[in-house]
Amino acid sequence: MKRKTLLLLTLLLTFGTVLIYNVQADAAKKTTKQIKLNKTKTVLEMKTKQQLELLNLTSTGNGNVTTESTSSGAIKATKASDKTSSSSSTKVKWSTSNKKIVKVSKTGVITPVSVGAATVTAKAGGKKYTCKVTVIDYTGMSVEQKEVISYALKYVGNPYRYGGVSLTKGTDCSGFTLSVYKKFGYNLFHNAYQQMVDTKSVKMKKIQPGDLIFYGSSKSSCSHVALYIGNGKVVHASTESTGIVISNYNYRKYCGVGRVLTTATYPEKTTEENTSTDSNSTVTDNVTAYAAGK
Repeated sequence: MKRKTLLLLTLLLTFGTVLIYNVQADAAKKTTKQIKLNKTKTVLEMKTKQQLELLNLTSTGNGNVTTESTSSGAIKATKASDKTSSSSSTKVKWSTSNKKIVKVSKTGVITPVSVGAATVTAKAGGKKYTCKVTVIDYTGMSVEQKEVISYALKYVGNPYRYGGVSLTKGTDCSGFTLSVYKKFGYNLFHNAYQQMVDTKSVKMKKIQPGDLIFYGSSKSSCSHVALYIGNGKVVHASTESTGIVISNYNYRKYCGVGRVLTTATYPEKTTEENTSTDSNSTVTDNVTAYAAGK
C-alpha cells in the first residue's frame, strides 16, 4: 500500500514539475522578443537617407547572453552570470548586396546611389537580418506618374506565377502591369501583345516613367512587358526564379513602347531637366489628370 502511495506521489510530482516547466516556457516565449530590423522592406528616394537598426531584447541562443540595440547601431552583449562586471560591446556588421545601388554606413544608415534594388544585411551574434531596399528617383514626374510607379515598386521581391495576376501571391508580366494599372482605373488585357496594341505607341527616345516597354524579336512576336520607372530602369514580373524585379530597360531586345496615361500627364521640362531630344521644352504645371479612356 505504501509503495503504491509513494509511486502515485512520485507521478503527481513529476507531472506537476513538467506542467510548471511548460507554463514557464510558454510564458517566456510570449514575453521574449526577437531581435529584428526596424524595416525588412523599404522604398527609398534619391537624395534621402534612412536609418536601419536592430530592435528588441533577446538571447543569443545559449541562454546566457542578452543583446540590446544602441543608438550607434551596436549591440551590447552582457553575460547573465556576470551582471556586475563591465559589459562588452559587439559591433553590428552592415553590408549591401550592390554598392552601385545603395551604400550602408557602419551605423546602419543607408544612402541611395542609383535607381534599382539591393539587399542590406546586418550581421550580429552569428545571425543575419536583411532589408530589401528599392531606390527610385521621382525628379520631374507628375503626380500620376509618382502614384503609379510607387505602387508598382511596393511589390518588388514578390513571386512570379505564370497566368497569375496577384501582386502578392504571384503574377506574370502582363498580369503585373494589368494589376498595377487596374488600381488606377485602367483595364488592360492579360496579354503582352494585346497591351501593346491597345496602348498609344511612342518612340523610345520619348519614353516617360509609367510607359510600358514590350519585348520580343518583333512586334508580332511580343512576349514580355515591363513598366518603365525612369533612369533607364523597368520594374517587371520576370521569371519564377527572380520574381518581381528591377532591370535595365534594355536587358533584352525590345520591340515597342506603349503609353497608358494621357500626354497631358507628362509635364514639359527645362533644358537641364529634359531627358529627351527636345531642347525647346518649357515648364508647365505638374498637376494633371488621368486618361479619359479608363
